[in-house]
Amino acid sequence: MTDLVKAAGASGTVTWTRRIDGLLWTLLLCLVVLVLCEGWLNGVLLEARMSSFGEVAPTTWPRLLKNGLYISLAVATAVKVATTRRWRDFTTAADVALAVLFVVLVVAGLVNGSSLSLIAQGVFVYLRGAVVLYAWRALTPGRVEVRRFLVALAPLVAVHALAGISQLAFGRSAYLWLGWNDMTWADINRAQGLFRHPNDLGHLLALTALGIAALLVTGPRRRAWWWAALGVVLLGLAATQSRESILALLAGLVVVAVVNGSRRRIAYACVALVVVFAAVPLVVTPSNRAEWSRRLDGLINAVQAPSGKRASPTPAAQSPAARSPAAQSPTAQSPTAQSPTPGATGPGAAGSGTPAPGTATPAAQPSPSAVEPSGPPVEREIRILYAHQAFDLWLHRPLLGYGTGQFGGYVAYQNNPRWNEDTRFGPHGFDMHGFYTETVDSFWLHLWVETGAIGVLAYVTWLFLLIRPLLLAARRARRRTDRGEPTDARGEPALPSPAVPWAVAAMVVAVLVAFLSISLENPLFPPLLFTVLGIAWTLGLPRASAAGGVGRPLRVGMVIVSEYEANPRVRREAEALAARGDDVTVLALHRPGAPREEMIDGVRVVHLRVSKYRGESALAYLRLYGAFFVRASVWLVRRPRAFDLVQANTMPEAMIFTTVAQKLTGTPVLLDVHDLTAQLFASKFPPRGLLMRAIQLSTRAAFAYADEVLTVHEPYAETIRPMTKRPVTVVLNSPDERLFPPREHRPPADDGDLVFSYHGLLAPRHGLANLVEAVALLHRELPRVRLQILGSGDALPALRRQVTEGGLDTIVTLPDGLLPITSIPKALEQVHFGVLPSQLDPWTSEVLPTKLMEYMALGVPVISFRNRVITRHFPDDTITFVDPASVDNLLAAMRALAGDPERARRQAERAGAALVPLQWREQKLIYLALVDRLALRRSPRPEPGPQPTAAVTIPRQRDPQRDDVSTRR
Repeated sequence: MTDLVKAAGASGTVTWTRRIDGLLWTLLLCLVVLVLCEGWLNGVLLEARMSSFGEVAPTTWPRLLKNGLYISLAVATAVKVATTRRWRDFTTAADVALAVLFVVLVVAGLVNGSSLSLIAQGVFVYLRGAVVLYAWRALTPGRVEVRRFLVALAPLVAVHALAGISQLAFGRSAYLWLGWNDMTWADINRAQGLFRHPNDLGHLLALTALGIAALLVTGPRRRAWWWAALGVVLLGLAATQSRESILALLAGLVVVAVVNGSRRRIAYACVALVVVFAAVPLVVTPSNRAEWSRRLDGLINAVQAPSGKRASPTPAAQSPAARSPAAQSPTAQSPTAQSPTPGATGPGAAGSGTPAPGTATPAAQPSPSAVEPSGPPVEREIRILYAHQAFDLWLHRPLLGYGTGQFGGYVAYQNNPRWNEDTRFGPHGFDMHGFYTETVDSFWLHLWVETGAIGVLAYVTWLFLLIRPLLLAARRARRRTDRGEPTDARGEPALPSPAVPWAVAAMVVAVLVAFLSISLENPLFPPLLFTVLGIAWTLGLPRASAAGGVGRPLRVGMVIVSEYEANPRVRREAEALAARGDDVTVLALHRPGAPREEMIDGVRVVHLRVSKYRGESALAYLRLYGAFFVRASVWLVRRPRAFDLVQANTMPEAMIFTTVAQKLTGTPVLLDVHDLTAQLFASKFPPRGLLMRAIQLSTRAAFAYADEVLTVHEPYAETIRPMTKRPVTVVLNSPDERLFPPREHRPPADDGDLVFSYHGLLAPRHGLANLVEAVALLHRELPRVRLQILGSGDALPALRRQVTEGGLDTIVTLPDGLLPITSIPKALEQVHFGVLPSQLDPWTSEVLPTKLMEYMALGVPVISFRNRVITRHFPDDTITFVDPASVDNLLAAMRALAGDPERARRQAERAGAALVPLQWREQKLIYLALVDRLALRRSPRPEPGPQPTAAVTIPRQRDPQRDDVSTRR
């Protein structure tokens, strides 16, 4: 009955999730379609003229509908996140930066006299585009859903591009065909398509061109029609003559080439096409050349004579007919103000001498004696004049500016059409230089004045953190490509998704065009930009699981009281996560000569200043564990939300309590039991009632504290399950095929040495003294016999004495220091026989050493002690067993293998076959699935159909050939 209730609940959740997803898709599509059509709906269908300076445009139903869509989208997104319990997905650095930006905008408004309603309007206009990004992140769609969304929008974008091309080709007639009556832009041959301003069309087509270019450079060879589509888009962009869009697109294409890291020639070919198509209107329309010339002259003149200075007239401007017809307008700031214009940069008639769009004439001087020669003053670029004034204003209030919603933006104009007359901006207000405008044309300029340096810094930081994970994903993809890996650990293509360079380049375009226009605040650009970013966050970042994850790399922390370089299990697990794009940080023991932090094969390793101890003192072990516990706890407490999952590795089990800060913040905690501390202490030290009871108590507490338990073989799992109600998963500790690729047996040469080998922990319980003595005896019979010992441990000094006193220096090779696991395969190249001479005790009686399987993978026949775990996996014909591993038994086993090459070959072949089911590539999938499931515990993506239980536990591996693999011992 309980299962039925759980299944019904899960089914209901899935049904509601599907409905919310459908609502989100509908709202997103309606919003983007509306902003693409809003200009035409207002200007043609509703005949709502654009307001001139001093008047506020009436509110139309498209605007009300658009705001309603934003609010509905925000509510639906919150419901989706709440329904699926995915709050943790929205705690990235970008999300924190957005919260900080929100606070800055509010504070800047409050300390400078902005009303609460004005602050709310300002925050909404500044940040409404982020609603689109969060909706995409809540959806976490796949490639098919994204492709359908873009295909639905493609016809509308094509209509805009073709409308612009037709306006370039047919002039006024094409404008009239689309319903436009205002011929302002037709008179200067700038295509506006279905928008009120050519720059809006330019922004749309620039983003579209970037998307096509990203597709061309990241994918395989594309069909010719993609290039044809790019040509149509670029021709439409050229027809707009939008300077900021064209220049920003060129920069964006360079960014696409850099981010992708390959096939750069295609990106640079796209750059060449942009230049060629941008030149078409200049070639076919002389007035466009004159317009660009005027703009360039205005830029130079504004630099030479900024605000507060007069500019001398040029000979071309002496004609009386060149005076502005609006010079006597009552709303003008000076006698030379230009006529009322649409938008923020209404144009004058081409070739008439009226100030060109984005240029202005200086205000007349009050003194009648200051009379210039006949003709209007020289035109100057209005943005330069505004920037000069804004800089002076910023110097007076550099930190938090003059208040959110009070200077130069849409909100300022809607709240107060005469915002520029505020005496805080100067004795006579902000000098508009006779230029009729509603807003200051540069988004960064009015953000700078309204919120000061703190506001701009917060906004730029937010934008950067939005693309930072994309840049990291692209870098990982380039590294995989450089290593010749066609796919990552999930089977995804190594090259970055086209969405990644598209989004990064789109952000660069957004930042650049915002210098010359109010793009990041206008109704069109934010939804388009954040749609691109949303696609990139859902497709371009590594998924946390195949079922759909958080849409970004997982952040995994690990704690291990060991040298990371020499711990094969932790390295395998960490590198498996890093290989698929996750961010992995390991807190490990100090290694002599190692820096405090370093990157090892994509894993960030933090070496805490605690050194390894190996010896016979229980108190020394407790001091080691205590010192590491304190340092690790302090490090983690300072970063309570740094990880999506924290994995503590034994020994001891109590090390899991270093994660208390993460546990309190809801971060899942995994305990990986390599060895049971109680068994190790029982094998090393005499039984001590109080110490053993303390270890057992801490072990049970650790199992209860962990969210799940991972261990190395089934006997350990059977021991652990009675002590905890947590799920226990077995991941076999198999050798990594990258380091130990399977190979055939290599028999010793007839005239070469016979090399026996042991590598790993050098401890008395591993019987190395018996092995040295047996080799010495065998050497008397076979002078070619040699012994190689690799590793570190407290048995090494005694071994050195034994070798020296026995005169075995030329026969036995002892290690000089710790050898990283990556160096082990090379060191075993010349080894012919592996030997594991361990003595049975409470610990070794339940192990299956990794070194045993490493020898088998390399085709090296093995002599080993016998226990029930080893024999469970490997029959007698795969190993030469010594039971027990005494000197006589070791000597007999080595003599038998060395004297019978055929037997050694057969044993190595059978061992290699028995090892196949235990390979790491299979066990790795179990581990990654466990990590994904734990990390997504608070943010699951429901699967279609009812679920039998609320939580799915990875089943135990019951195959006796796949169960029990312990750590290297």
